[in-house]
Amino acid sequence: MKILHPAIALLTLLTSLSGCAKVDGPTPDGDKSCLEKQEVPVSAHSISANEKATVDQLFTANGIDKRNFRYIRYSRGELKTYYPPYATFDEQVVRVEEYANGIRVFTGQLIFLFRNGAFSSRTGSASEAFSLDATPNATPESIGVVFRAALKEYGDPGPQPCVVVEFGYYNLNAGTGNAPERLVKAWKASRKGSEYPFAYVEDREGKLIYYDNGIRTFR
Repeated sequence: MKILHPAIALLTLLTSLSGCAKVDGPTPDGDKSCLEKQEVPVSAHSISANEKATVDQLFTANGIDKRNFRYIRYSRGELKTYYPPYATFDEQVVRVEEYANGIRVFTGQLIFLFRNGAFSSRTGSASEAFSLDATPNATPESIGVVFRAALKEYGDPGPQPCVVVEFGYYNLNAGTGNAPERLVKAWKASRKGSEYPFAYVEDREGKLIYYDNGIRTFR
């Protein structure tokens, strides 16, 4: 089993922007702990209404299809060059999450750079997640069991948590340079109301792909 430790700053759990449905009844191993299934729609943008209108206009004016983008960050500022030809640009930066088939690509973030209203560059590669279907094989309950086992294995203290799970897509080659995309259907699991710890679990076999306890060590 391959466990990736913190190498990528992934996504913050946005419970306030999502729809959650509580799953009643025991999990497959008899655990009756709290479990909620979350859905974050592509329309649940994390920027203000005025910023959204600005970003919509930028994408439309530059012929960029925005239908599968959830806007998560927008910034604007003046950029001056300090070399000939000297110039000043109105620079706008938009960070988005990709969606496919109506669900999130957990590893699919793109950054668009615009200067004076014109598209300048993009960081990140568009996902090919449309090749997969959007039907899960695992159940929310089984994902909760895997996540609680990971908490125990990696020594996370604390009471039995309420677990929030979300179905989507995951690139197994995320963070490995220019390696081709290896997409699988997967689940994100986390403690309710907490950013960390969180994990990604492969959908078909229920294997733990990635676990992050939020601890960062700098040398």
